[in-house]
Amino acid sequence: MRTVEVTAPGGTRWSVRVVWEPRWRVLARRFGGWRAQRRKDVGPGDVLGGGAEASSEIGGHRLGSSISDELVIIGIVLFALVLAAVLFWWVLLPLLLIIVDALIVLILLAVSLTARVLFRRPWIVRAAATTGETTEVEVVGWRAALRRRDAIADSLRHGLSPAPEVIGR
Repeated sequence: MRTVEVTAPGGTRWSVRVVWEPRWRVLARRFGGWRAQRRKDVGPGDVLGGGAEASSEIGGHRLGSSISDELVIIGIVLFALVLAAVLFWWVLLPLLLIIVDALIVLILLAVSLTARVLFRRPWIVRAAATTGETTEVEVVGWRAALRRRDAIADSLRHGLSPAPEVIGR
């Protein structure tokens, strides 16, 4: 829940907390290829090269007023379509993706917490000093982890070592 800050009698500041984040090193080793590799075989001119050539000649015919009116209407319709596409691409699509991303994160959070409780995976209680010394204790159960966090904080406050052997189970 929250980090408990403790100052030992020797003046060392400790922070004791229950760790929420997963073990990323284990995941990175197991799924080592999860990062996208950059491709270097595409040059800067490969995408734009070889485009089709378009002719802009209308012909030698004189345009009447009905054709110019139709061209204005076609231009307005095309402008409206481009404006709608731009609004969709830069406003609506990012909003939809943010909503979908938030839903996926909430679903994964609910599934991971449920799996942690059902499979009784231990929580890690970590005590870290400002000097760089850290101690971790694995505790099964959320309430037991909170009690262990408080016990470690009390033992540090009284000058005891945060080692798991010193702190009773």
